[in-house]
Amino acid sequence: MQPLPLSTFAEALKPLLAAPFDPARDPLVSSVANNSSKVVPGTLFLAIRGAKADGHRFLPDAVRKGASALAVAADYDGPLPPDIPVLRVTDSYFAWSVVCETFFRRPSDAFRVHTVTGTNGKTSTAYFMRHYLDTVRPGAKTALVSTVCCDLGAGPEPSEHTTPDAFTLQEMFAAMKSNGVTDAVMESSSHGLHQHRSGTLEFASAAFTNLTGDHLDYHGTMENYYQAKKILFRELLADDAPAVVNTDDPAGARLVSELKHERPALRILSVSFTGRPGAFCSLRKLRLAPAFSDLEFTLDGRDASLRLPLPGAFNAANCLTALCMAYGTGLPFDALLDASASMPHVPGRLQAVPLACGATGFVDYAHTDDALERVLSSLREVLTPGGRLIAVFGCGGDRDRTKRPRMGAAAARLADLPVLTSDNPRSEEPAAIIREIESGIPAGTRYLVEPDRAKAIELAVSKAHAGDILLVAGKGHETWQETREGRFPFSDVEILDRFRA
Repeated sequence: MQPLPLSTFAEALKPLLAAPFDPARDPLVSSVANNSSKVVPGTLFLAIRGAKADGHRFLPDAVRKGASALAVAADYDGPLPPDIPVLRVTDSYFAWSVVCETFFRRPSDAFRVHTVTGTNGKTSTAYFMRHYLDTVRPGAKTALVSTVCCDLGAGPEPSEHTTPDAFTLQEMFAAMKSNGVTDAVMESSSHGLHQHRSGTLEFASAAFTNLTGDHLDYHGTMENYYQAKKILFRELLADDAPAVVNTDDPAGARLVSELKHERPALRILSVSFTGRPGAFCSLRKLRLAPAFSDLEFTLDGRDASLRLPLPGAFNAANCLTALCMAYGTGLPFDALLDASASMPHVPGRLQAVPLACGATGFVDYAHTDDALERVLSSLREVLTPGGRLIAVFGCGGDRDRTKRPRMGAAAARLADLPVLTSDNPRSEEPAAIIREIESGIPAGTRYLVEPDRAKAIELAVSKAHAGDILLVAGKGHETWQETREGRFPFSDVEILDRFRA
């Protein structure tokens, strides 16, 4: 990238500056960094007080490495070099995102960006929205940034995070622009929203799926978690863009109520999967089968039906959410119904694996109690008479511990045979995580424990018979397992494939 004068960054940061920019000190900026290890001569270094370290401690290191300018928190009262210009900012995370989008010349201005937030359902809804855009919008070339993979317009690539860090996200947007992308669909995590990683981007459409217990290790409380999600609709969505909200969810109903007062011009499209009257889109009837779902619903006053080539009530819900997003952006209703018939399967999301023993295996990413309850409920609805539901699952280490007993309770309530194992234990002891899961399982409930995940899947298969359904939950599309020893290749699908019919 060609260098830019510091004044260009100061102008973009103007709403966040705690003191006026001095135009007499306007060096060229050839790179940007918020990590001193990445500073090279000519860098604008922005110090952030993070969860684990305070970036202001590394200001001397950045100066030694040749930083041409610094940005610090407005209330920073430590020493500063007299010969280097300093910007004082009121919100360091937001400022970093603005710095990154300025450095990459605001690439997302070249296309429309659509996003999905919520605890569960983000990935599937984003995939479905992309399918609608690609299939129905003439001349569309659509990118995807998701938990499962990223496609910047040149083919799929592995994904590391739900919402990439601000620099990586703008780098991705720049690649999309180079590749001629017309629309991008991305997931917005609560972390990404709280840290304003998308900068000043205004989304062309957005959806809220639900809010259940997760990420409290970061947010602390459910109220903080809710407020992080609300940032998307309060600040980042254009007034004329559709805001699709699941009002069956209490947090969704609250969101709609608050937005009507705070942003009365916002175009809110409410969605109900329980037939709630008055919703913009309301599901009237759902028939589930092991390989498909039949939906009957009303959307914008019109009765309609479609067959989705995917099983599960949550797939139906995510499909309708994406359909409302696409319809809200102006895509024709009948064409969207037609496109639903060819909806693609999302990797690791209720991915079926027929087993040689006559049972049907499914791999799913469900890693919260709400998600586990949803997927188990959907599978129980399509279970053949006499069949049993076996569930293999664990909980991630170094993450929200409050959901562990709730996941145990959900499995005990809905599975005939829970099999407790490891997920990604990270630095924690697997047995300790399993004990916390067990604390939610009522006394007298039959369940099995096998900390080795591969052995747990094999154990579950050995217990399965014809007509049973075996769910392996928690890791879905992931092709690795993370322990205290590091990250190793591991795939639930590959393990289950060993027993494929």
